[in-house]
Amino acid sequence: MNKPSLSVVIPTFNEKDNISKILERLKETLKDITHEIIFVDDNSPDGTSKEVQNFMRASSQIHLIHRIGRRGLAGAIIEGIFAANSELVAVMDCDLQHDETKLLDMLNLFSSDISLDIVIGSRFTESGEISEKAFSKIRELGSKITTLLIKKILNIKSSDPLSGFFMVKKETFLKSSDKLQTQGFKILADFLATSGKSIEIREIGYKFKNRIVGESKMSFLTVLELIGLVLSQIFQGRVSIRFILFCMVGLSGIFVQLLITGFAMLLINQFPTSQTLGIVAAMTSNYFLNNTITFQERKLRSFDLIRGLFSFYLICSLGALINIATASYFFGFSSNWLISSFVGACFGAVWNFTLSSIFTWKSK
Repeated sequence: MNKPSLSVVIPTFNEKDNISKILERLKETLKDITHEIIFVDDNSPDGTSKEVQNFMRASSQIHLIHRIGRRGLAGAIIEGIFAANSELVAVMDCDLQHDETKLLDMLNLFSSDISLDIVIGSRFTESGEISEKAFSKIRELGSKITTLLIKKILNIKSSDPLSGFFMVKKETFLKSSDKLQTQGFKILADFLATSGKSIEIREIGYKFKNRIVGESKMSFLTVLELIGLVLSQIFQGRVSIRFILFCMVGLSGIFVQLLITGFAMLLINQFPTSQTLGIVAAMTSNYFLNNTITFQERKLRSFDLIRGLFSFYLICSLGALINIATASYFFGFSSNWLISSFVGACFGAVWNFTLSSIFTWKSK
């Protein structure tokens, strides 16, 4: 196949029933455009990859990146754009909520303006809208409020920085790629915040449609990862989303420890024993939350779940000793317990995160 004029990157997870539908729509829309379609699947258990492979046999325009041991919308999109063979790359979801006919309008904008870097499909322009069936009124309001906050905090000019529908010059995207977070769902907001004012942006309004089949990927984890993205950008990308999530989980462990310690004191009125029970409960809570939230793409199951728990106990116990030693060292010459305690906590958190990433969840 000749070099395509457009590459369409579609990240997927459990979208088997939507593959034929989106291919049919793109075939009709892009019938006069030399194009390729790149599906990036996070090892969907419903057989999405096999469904894509069935269509690949009949068309050289369809490609598949099947990711094992890696999960996350942002990372999938980054890999898809790297694999693209054209200078222009469109990103859209597989759930049929994006208006594929707008791809032609995006291409026309690039044709008429060579300085353009990205065209964003926006739900919040005058011509954009959200289908009544796509979002409830409460969720639509929440989306608008979240978008406004993200724009203000990260100083983003786009009306819809959380959109999952956009077209970008591959060269422009690659310039910022090494600074982008692979974890999370909102790659566009990360890209816009990282690129700053150095890129030329245009927007096209579209109607965000109702999902026909499958389930929405929006979840509490999505919200947490969005918070992590904002905090990561505030720290100018020096702190990863994963580490921020790890710290969030650690903070929740404080409340678990206080709760269990207090309950045990009511029962046995022995502080050392109650404190020990509280610490063990906090470490256990942190482990299972990290397994679900922080390292969800490497989630441990069955025997590995038990092995990982004892590994986490050991790492956090050593982390506690490092915390105490570091805090005591700083207190020796500063005499400021607050600063010393904070520094010790930071060293302990870095230790726990680094070692648990390597040994408990076996990050490569």
